[in-house]
Amino acid sequence: MPVGRCLQQSVQVDAEDPRIGKLAHRIAEATRARNGSDELPELDATSEIPALIQGTVNAASPARQRLDMLIRAQLEA
Repeated sequence: MPVGRCLQQSVQVDAEDPRIGKLAHRIAEATRARNGSDELPELDATSEIPALIQGTVNAASPARQRLDMLIRAQLEA
């Protein structure tokens, strides 16, 4: 299933659903494949807007909050 469709459906599942971990791994791998391991995307530190948007998305769904946490952990590893 395409990552975009999985993201849309992630809002409807329990935060502890094992598919969340698998989706986080797929997104982290796709990010590395697109950007390379050494050039991961970063937020613009001068703007509060990306953090505000991410916070709003995370607040709307515990599953999306866990997904965000897992993706960040895998990209930082």
